[in-house]
Amino acid sequence: MDAVLQWGLDFIRAVQSYSNPPLTVFMRIITSFGSATAYIILLPFIYWCVDEKKGLRLGLAVLVSVWINISLKFLFDQPRPFFEGYDLSVGLVAERLGGFPSGHAQNSLVLWIIIASWGKRKRFYGIAAIFCLLIGFSRIYLGVHFPTDILGGWILGSLVLAAYFLLVRQLEDQTDDESGKSSLKKLLEQGGLRLELIIMALTAFVMILYRPDEETIIPGGVLFGMAAGYILNKRYIGFKNFSMLSAAGVQEYVSAFFRFLPGIASAFLIFEILGKIIPKNQFADHYLILYFLRFVITSLWIYAGAPWFFRVLPLPNGKEEA
Repeated sequence: MDAVLQWGLDFIRAVQSYSNPPLTVFMRIITSFGSATAYIILLPFIYWCVDEKKGLRLGLAVLVSVWINISLKFLFDQPRPFFEGYDLSVGLVAERLGGFPSGHAQNSLVLWIIIASWGKRKRFYGIAAIFCLLIGFSRIYLGVHFPTDILGGWILGSLVLAAYFLLVRQLEDQTDDESGKSSLKKLLEQGGLRLELIIMALTAFVMILYRPDEETIIPGGVLFGMAAGYILNKRYIGFKNFSMLSAAGVQEYVSAFFRFLPGIASAFLIFEILGKIIPKNQFADHYLILYFLRFVITSLWIYAGAPWFFRVLPLPNGKEEA
C-alpha cells in the first residue's frame, strides 16, 4: 500500500475512534448537503424562487465542476478507504466510483462559495467555508475518502471558482469598448439564440466525448437542457422571478412556495416516467442516447416548461415581464 494512502487510512481510523451513533447521524446529514440530491433540489429552487440569472450561472458552474470531477475519477482510478485491499470496516456509507478527487469537497466548495458571493459580506464567505470544511470532514469520518482526496477536491474547486468569477467579470464588465459592453457579452448578443444554442450543444458534446457512459452523460445532458431551457424562456416565455436577495413581501414568499412544490414534483414525475421508457439493459441499442435525453428533457422542463406553467398560475410574480 502507498505510504500516503496508509497514512490516510490511519488518520480515518483515528477519527472514527471517536465515533458514536449521534455523531454519525450528524455527519450523514452534513454530507447530504454535498450530494446530488441537494443539487437537484437547490438549483431549481434558486432558479424559480431566488434569481433566475444567478441560478443559471450557478447551475452551469456546478455542472462543469461535476463533469471535471467525474472525468478525473475515471482518469486516476484511485481507491477508496473501504475498497478491497484496504479496510472494509471503515466505510460507513456506500460509494461506487474512485476516490480522487472528492466530488463532495470540490462541488460543495463551488456551490456554497458562489452563493456566499451574492451576500457581498465577508461573514457569508466565512459561513460557507466552515460548511465546506464540515462536508469535507464528514467524508473522512464516514470512511469514503482519504484526506488527500478532500484536499484535491478543494484545489480543483478553487480553480473552477477562479474561472467562474473571471468569466462573470467578463460578462458584467462595462468598460471594454465604446459601446459600454465587454467583447464577450457583445459577441453573445450579436450571435443571438442560435449562437447560444450552438455553444451549449458543443459544450455538452465535449462533456460526453471523453467517456460516453452513464456518469459523464448526466452533467452534459443537464447542462444542455438547462441552457436551452433558459434561452427559450428568455426568448419566448419571459419568466422572471422576484429576487429574495432584495426586498420582498410576504405575498412573494408565498408565491415562491407554491411555485416550488408543483415545480419540483412535476420534474421528478417527468424524470421517473422517462426512466420507465428507457430500456433497462445498459448495453441495448441507443441506450445512452435515451439516457442522455432523459436528463435533457427533465432539465428543459425545469428551465422552460415549469417557468411557462408559473406564468399561467394566478400567483404574484414581482419581476415577471408582461
